[in-house]
Amino acid sequence: MFLLATVCFVLRFTGSSLAAFEVSVPQRRVLAVRGRPVVLGCSYAPSLGNNLEKLVVTWQTAEDNLVLHSFYFGRDQLDKQNARYRNRTSMFHPLLGTGNASLRLDRVGPQDSGRYLCSVDSLLGNGKAEVQLEYAAFYTEPKLNIQVHPSNISLQYQSEGYPAPQVQWTDSAGCNLTAREELSGPGEDGLLSLRTSVTLKDPGPGVNLSFTLRNAALGQVLERPVCLSLAPCDPVNGTRVTIPVICVLCLLCLVLAAILCVQRKRIGRQRG
Repeated sequence: MFLLATVCFVLRFTGSSLAAFEVSVPQRRVLAVRGRPVVLGCSYAPSLGNNLEKLVVTWQTAEDNLVLHSFYFGRDQLDKQNARYRNRTSMFHPLLGTGNASLRLDRVGPQDSGRYLCSVDSLLGNGKAEVQLEYAAFYTEPKLNIQVHPSNISLQYQSEGYPAPQVQWTDSAGCNLTAREELSGPGEDGLLSLRTSVTLKDPGPGVNLSFTLRNAALGQVLERPVCLSLAPCDPVNGTRVTIPVICVLCLLCLVLAAILCVQRKRIGRQRG
């Protein structure tokens, strides 16, 4: 009778502990920015204090179960770690006993986007939680290329970033212009290469446009006005401007020559 009561008590205590054991993530979606490490948060309760010998933590991809990082027997176990994550993962060992099973991932790229599972097993219970990782990179300063032809003018902007941006060309009245857009990559640097251009037929004496690039993932907005004057040059006015400039340059040359002559004479007198 005493043995039966003891077994019932143990089962009841164990059952309540297992029910109370929970694994959770503070953020279901995490955004990783190029050039910065990212932390995939994961926690479990109740905490285990310093007793980590029976704690097993495994991070793996949800789609194909690739192992990012494993911890058991009180230390990291990386024998089964997938090669693409080698030397890129680490856990916060001093915080493991407090219920923090988060993982740091370095050198994040587009290939790391996806769903990840945090699995925790201990004597008190086990559980899993899933987190979605997304990747983004700020777009670089757009570079403008202008090509002028007898009947039209072509304006092209180039930039690199991630993911695919929203691009808009507008005229001086704010109306959208038909633009050509080329997007390639990403390359080994984790960036997409963007080329976007507009062609204006018979632009007249001037061009007044606006180019806007939006990276929604990072809230980045790059807006660049394009103002060009295509009026032909006035050769008379150009000559009037050029002649004074030439005179000033000649005068400076004469002054420098005079200074050099004076210095040479002084040196000659000192030697004599």
